[in-house]
Amino acid sequence: MMNCVLLKKGDMMGKLEWKTEVDMQKELTKRINSWEEGLSKDGYIERASGEFEYKGIKYLIKVLRYYDHTNKFTTMRQRISDCHCVVEYPKETNKIKGFVDEIKEYSEFLYRDTLHSCNDNQTVEEQINECHQLAKSDIDSLPKIINQAESKINRLKETISIIKGKYSYEAKNE
Repeated sequence: MMNCVLLKKGDMMGKLEWKTEVDMQKELTKRINSWEEGLSKDGYIERASGEFEYKGIKYLIKVLRYYDHTNKFTTMRQRISDCHCVVEYPKETNKIKGFVDEIKEYSEFLYRDTLHSCNDNQTVEEQINECHQLAKSDIDSLPKIINQAESKINRLKETISIIKGKYSYEAKNE
């Protein structure tokens, strides 16, 4: 690993560790040399990764570098960088992610990226900052999601009470 950036801003802290260019080139050569018929000739290699924490909830940021067999490391579309960034959730945050997915019909909670045309003119640093903002926004939305869950629970309890009253239903302990 090359350099390590320690970040402590307010409630947010963590570090991003970068691979050296030599390590990146070794990984690229390995992937090209191990290519087999039927496999893709392009992809992403992790350039940097780090675990961060905001308000007690952990999340990951990864910087992925695009390559293809012809041009090696190269940009996609009209991007100014050959990298894009992703926000993901570590195992420790899996239960929270699952909870959010159960409550919200469509959720990208701590699972986002900067691989969109609106990010084409962003530097890697700007993409990393955007990922931090996306993660913070997701985590800051948790009180609202908890309120939605409590509201659903109350509606379910009311419905169960109605059913029990109308049908002389007696719940059995199993």
